[in-house]
Amino acid sequence: MTTDADLAGQAHQRSAALLRRWLAETHTPVAEGPLRLSIGPLRLRTEVVYDSPTGAHGFGPIHVVDGADAVVAVAEPGVLAAACAAEARARALPDAPVNEPGARSVVDWLVTALARREVDPLPLAEDLVAVGRSVTDAAEARRWLSAHVEGRLLPGLVGADGSRCATLLTRGALAVIGLFGRRGVVHEADLIAALAAELRALAETHPDTEPVVRHWLTSPTLTDLAVLNGSGLRYREEAGRVRPEPVPFEVPNPLRPPAPDVPGVPLPELGEGWSLRPVGLDGDVELVHRWMNREHVAVNWHQDWPLDRWRDELTAQLGGRHSLPCVVSRDGRDVAYLELYRVVRDKLARCYAHDPHDLGVHIAIGEPDEIGRGVGSSLLRAAALGLLAADPACRRVVAEPNVHNGASVRAFGKAGFERSREVGLANKNSALMVFAR
Repeated sequence: MTTDADLAGQAHQRSAALLRRWLAETHTPVAEGPLRLSIGPLRLRTEVVYDSPTGAHGFGPIHVVDGADAVVAVAEPGVLAAACAAEARARALPDAPVNEPGARSVVDWLVTALARREVDPLPLAEDLVAVGRSVTDAAEARRWLSAHVEGRLLPGLVGADGSRCATLLTRGALAVIGLFGRRGVVHEADLIAALAAELRALAETHPDTEPVVRHWLTSPTLTDLAVLNGSGLRYREEAGRVRPEPVPFEVPNPLRPPAPDVPGVPLPELGEGWSLRPVGLDGDVELVHRWMNREHVAVNWHQDWPLDRWRDELTAQLGGRHSLPCVVSRDGRDVAYLELYRVVRDKLARCYAHDPHDLGVHIAIGEPDEIGRGVGSSLLRAAALGLLAADPACRRVVAEPNVHNGASVRAFGKAGFERSREVGLANKNSALMVFAR
């Protein structure tokens, strides 16, 4: 099977580096086998030949395809960089830093990087790159890891606060482990387990490092740096070259043990004239389908599907423990659709340091004459309070409206949700809204 190393030239290496970053920064799920996705105007198809727990995925040839999935061209790095830049700007609000006239983009980086044969807009330190390329077996990789923990992680941790060492792990040991894995030097899972053991020993020997080490070992996510996607992203020109000013974002933590099992989604009581019921497959599917095909809902949900597909979707939700689809009535009239979900089982779990009992909510006001009357914010507050009451172990209720959906973001704000950060998802950038207990 073809891997990065088998494909000649730096063009594929650059395209693969850009694609790896885009997948990570948009929290797009990856698995070995065919991968199809759209970035800006580009439709892409490739084969994931190595699925990495640290994000160091390996790809076969990366192709641009048409609407019929026929290959049009090889995805050259310049074309891919332009697509990433266009998509990042479209995902952000017009007044965001990434859209300011002087912000530049990854395309500007690429133009000045070609002469220097640079592959990645945010490369590792040269000594780490050299290690990643030169180590040839698992025993040597294990020896390097022990030396790295003692010689670089420990000095970086002693006397440092959490913000100063936020990316010490992701831009160091984990990145090199990914290089080893993609080259076939060692199974990443083995070296990740060894790293966890090294860190536990480090915290015991140097108690002042324990808070950061505990975070590294237990948090669902770790902080990394984004250079392709994010509203705050900028590039700067310096001495004839263009460099990114990266923004922090969260990545899944491969060191963390499996999350504890938690119950499914509780059914909250809303009060204040509201009533809520799980969707009935015999009576509510047509109602949800009708709401989702109304223009004011479809423009944000993008789920104006046929009736049969909605029946399958609701059947699947009701049969699992991820989400609970509900119809909400106000004073006896059906007005809205809610999806209540456990974050730990949702795509959002990859995006922030969630607690296992965190709950989330998606909302659609189905009846057009209820829009603009405060119905949404009133319902959201009632739902958040009801969920916190229904699950005493839940510390917060969250939501992730599109940053472009100003009406929804404002409704969550009026309901008592606070905007925590922006998160990149596979199809949008979202405002992470949090209603804390």
